[in-house]
Amino acid sequence: MYTIKTWIDRLLASICIVLCGFLTVVVTWQVVGRFLFNSAGAISEELAKIMFVWLVLLGAALLFGERGHMSIEIFVDAFASPRRKKILQIITNALILCFVAGILLFGGIDAVQRTMRQTNAAIPFIRTGQIYMALPLCGAFSVYYCLYNIWTDARALTRDAKKAPVGEED
Repeated sequence: MYTIKTWIDRLLASICIVLCGFLTVVVTWQVVGRFLFNSAGAISEELAKIMFVWLVLLGAALLFGERGHMSIEIFVDAFASPRRKKILQIITNALILCFVAGILLFGGIDAVQRTMRQTNAAIPFIRTGQIYMALPLCGAFSVYYCLYNIWTDARALTRDAKKAPVGEED
């Protein structure tokens, strides 16, 4: 499972790097077009918005996989026991998994299906559903990362329980 995570991390990081590079080029072209030609063009502006959305969603999934996402640890810090902290992390990841699967993955698939026939006004060869495809992709990667985090935390929890002397589990 670690090998799969490493490959997904590399894939997402590569996609984010490429998107960031293209986004920089498109926004630079917009600025140059605005100042030199007094017109930025609707295509470059819309393309920058689309790339930004994809970059944010895929970057958020990557960050989630690195456990670098924002979290409020007031509840985790309230427990002194490392075992209870792990249990709370597993519960938290399970709740996040429900949210990510329901909203991003299944809701994103529904949004893509509903908007696949709509065309973008500025870029007619791109369908709105193709733009929304970032939602279920982010959801799928986040679901995997949630399952991976639950799995690693559960393994650490069972490994620590086997090592703990009798009477010192909690």
